Amino acid sequence: MSPDYQIPGRVPEDGVPREAVSDYWRERFSAEPYYDSDQRFEDYEPAYYLGYSSRHTRTRADEVIEAYEQVEAELESRWAREQATSKLTWAQARNAVRRGWDESTSLHQAHLDKGVPRGT
Repeated sequence: MSPDYQIPGRVPEDGVPREAVSDYWRERFSAEPYYDSDQRFEDYEPAYYLGYSSRHTRTRADEVIEAYEQVEAELESRWAREQATSKLTWAQARNAVRRGWDESTSLHQAHLDKGVPRGT
């Protein structure tokens, strides 16, 4: 199979590893206004990544999303399925998902500005 072959329906890697998204938010999450000291970073991390990956995937697919509000109901449904081991309810995770969405572009650009080769 050619290395350029893309599995239909699968989004190519965007060049920002999940660990980079996690590291970015691990340094910042406790300063967010919605932060609850009873929650661990591991509870927030899937929410940040859901927001980040949802927006970035849509951008890569050339689908123009005007506002977070247009996809919030979809993200709430995805949270119910994809929250992994997080103990957060949607009401608790909602703001972190939104922040992941809002910061996705700047996080991706910061990663590229570091000169990190794509796909590493």
